[in-house]
Amino acid sequence: MKHTVVALLVVVVLAVGGWFVYDKTKSHNTDSTSSSTSQSSNQSNPSSDVLDYSNKNLTSVGPSIYNQTTATTLILSNNSIKTLPSQMGKMVNLQVLRLDHNLLDGSLIAEVRLMPLTTLDVSYNNMTGMPAEIGQLNKLQTLNYSYNRITGLPNELANLKNNLKTFNLRGNPLSQAAISSLKAELPNTNIIF
Repeated sequence: MKHTVVALLVVVVLAVGGWFVYDKTKSHNTDSTSSSTSQSSNQSNPSSDVLDYSNKNLTSVGPSIYNQTTATTLILSNNSIKTLPSQMGKMVNLQVLRLDHNLLDGSLIAEVRLMPLTTLDVSYNNMTGMPAEIGQLNKLQTLNYSYNRITGLPNELANLKNNLKTFNLRGNPLSQAAISSLKAELPNTNIIF
């Protein structure tokens, strides 16, 4: 009788322990499955907040990107993009736009004014100018135009004096007079040159 009770207790303990291990394994697999699903859908799901298309060998920005109008962050770093389509103006929720290390030349599209940007990074491109519309980005806190070919600055930059915290212009052929004037217009901004 004593052996039967001990055997029965062993069976119960093993059954409960096995169920506990099975339940933990099952919940872990469910968590990792949902985690990997959300990670893989991050780049293709139109409702994703962060779109990371860096290092994708892109040469242009197409509708599969600019039609994701709910995105708040768009990262297009380290590609071969030469121009931006005006349709990017549809991305009216964009707060962070990273276009660094591309082949952009000329100036940014005027439609950038339609985005509530707080961070704009177009460093390491071939840009020669800035659109006057950049002065309409009244939420902008960080602006990085370093290592381009900027020779002149729009007067409208003075409109950013209340919010712009950092403005990086290092590596551009700007005159010391232009930088001095900019520092006077943006007295509360850390200007890196």
